[in-house]
Amino acid sequence: MAVAIIKVLSILVVAFLVVPGELNSGQVKAEACLKEKKELIVLCGKYALKRNPIPGPPSASCCSKIKASDIACVCRTVTPADKKIFNTKLAPTLVHQCGLPVPAGFKCGSSDFPVNSRKL
Repeated sequence: MAVAIIKVLSILVVAFLVVPGELNSGQVKAEACLKEKKELIVLCGKYALKRNPIPGPPSASCCSKIKASDIACVCRTVTPADKKIFNTKLAPTLVHQCGLPVPAGFKCGSSDFPVNSRKL
């Protein structure tokens, strides 16, 4: 009986050590997404402004950041305040101009992208 209690206690100790790390990983992921969004805004934001966006293809540094970013993660961090400044409907154009396909049915903020998976 003592062995069974020790096993149960050991399992509980392991659970208490592992679970908080797993719960915290969502917060770390969210913070990483926010950091990526800020970096994308610095490098690419001028191409997606609601007022007077810079025309033409995005810069090489912008495209490098887009290619290196988890766009789906970044899109989950888009806020109403962001949408007042940036035209999220320009996102698929930027992604396409950087040579990447937009997944079928992809959504960024509240902007739906076309449902086919061709390059836009």
